[in-house]
Amino acid sequence: MKKTFLICLGGLIATSALLYRTLPEKPGGVPVITWMTDNDEMRRETVALFHGWLAAQGLPPVDLRISQMDKTPRGPFKGLIQGVSGVADDMTDVYTNQLEMFQTTGMLLDLTAAAQRGGFGPEMTYPGVRSDFVLEGRQYGFPRSVDATMCWINRDTFARYGIPEPPARWNWDQFEELGRRFVAAANPPGTRQRVFFLNRVWLPVLRRGLGLSVFNETMTRCLLDDPRNAEVLRREYRWTVTERLMPTEAEQYSLVADASGYDSSFALFASGRFAMIYEGLWALIRLRPMGEFRLRAVEPFSGGFPNTELTGGTVSVYAGSRHPDLAFELLRFLTSEPYNLLVARSADSLPPVPAYTKSPEFLSPAGRPGEQGVPAAFAAAASEIGIAASKSPFVLPNTVFRIDREESEEVLAGRISPEMGARTTAARVNAEIALTVEHDAALRRLFAERQETQRRIDARRAASRPVPAAWISDPFDLAYYRTRGWLEKEGSP
Repeated sequence: MKKTFLICLGGLIATSALLYRTLPEKPGGVPVITWMTDNDEMRRETVALFHGWLAAQGLPPVDLRISQMDKTPRGPFKGLIQGVSGVADDMTDVYTNQLEMFQTTGMLLDLTAAAQRGGFGPEMTYPGVRSDFVLEGRQYGFPRSVDATMCWINRDTFARYGIPEPPARWNWDQFEELGRRFVAAANPPGTRQRVFFLNRVWLPVLRRGLGLSVFNETMTRCLLDDPRNAEVLRREYRWTVTERLMPTEAEQYSLVADASGYDSSFALFASGRFAMIYEGLWALIRLRPMGEFRLRAVEPFSGGFPNTELTGGTVSVYAGSRHPDLAFELLRFLTSEPYNLLVARSADSLPPVPAYTKSPEFLSPAGRPGEQGVPAAFAAAASEIGIAASKSPFVLPNTVFRIDREESEEVLAGRISPEMGARTTAARVNAEIALTVEHDAALRRLFAERQETQRRIDARRAASRPVPAAWISDPFDLAYYRTRGWLEKEGSP
């Protein structure tokens, strides 16, 4: 029954998309292009600005229409169905962990040459987010938004309980010490705990703080059986179960009845139930309607290597688009001043072109005195410690995320030890890698080449010799090697 339902649903989606895409052009011959994205105020204003920008550039008019994103828990289900059916929108939003899934279907247009001609190549945005729209040296989109994740501080909540705010850069021990003091001050003895220090942590950032990535340098093997991952899982258990600095997911939902998912975190932060939340700059979109707050943003606490994950919301072009050249104009528009200042004013994210983070519109939000200093902190984090997620071509990122979360939940529930969780996570991910490589001849060749490169890297590291940057595929390892002085200088023999 479920299979039949999905087949019927897919057919209906494909048929609807086909009807939509075969609508005639507007009277007068104005071409129509469609963009699968969120149909919200920000996107509607983007469309209006794009039409005005075309006119200002002396370009012919285009009718850009929004095609509502799929809001089901299955994520990009609608877009994938349309793409493989040959009837996708001209452009689609692709989020972190989705690019590989879309690209493997063949539905995304290779934009490498067009991007260089049109001025929307990787050099126009943050180096740390490159891997969110570039795969194996080929470009498949351009970011409409870029964001770093930070610890948001509700300054009034800290002041209410007389607890000092964290410094801009801090470590695990400082987090624990301040967190214990806060939780003790905010929850009277003998009562049910209703106030927490932080809503959540992000395991990849914690691991990176200890110098550990999900994968090795060539992304041919998962390294999460490393003792450092066991230590991260042990800390997460202690902060959640023992020290009670963070709630379990079930506890968080029980604290607020009128919100769900991320919305519950913002509601609890606004009401003072959370002293901090771990989110991107886009959190302002949720917080501003809730009132005026005195806010700060500080780096995620680390185990020694300060870092945060840099993510991009990419706009990609459908390989079967009837108007690819017009879609390229939208990507070029994403590098323009009108669009970047719109992002700066809206707090939707960081402007995709880094130069606009220095604009007054971004640094000093009009009529928002409680936000002063926050945008600058996010811009500094993006340029100084922001690193893209590690995504291997040999396993889908969503598969890695699912396995990682399942094993960490087992540890939090007390069903397995942190050491067992670490070993099982690595074993499951490596099994997925082996399965993927086994069934794809092209990937087998790439995998063999990468394994040979890994042997050369290991030999150099064992001999304390520097490694060429071109050998390293993992964005974290590349950044980590650079800061440690382990990379070979350009021009070295």
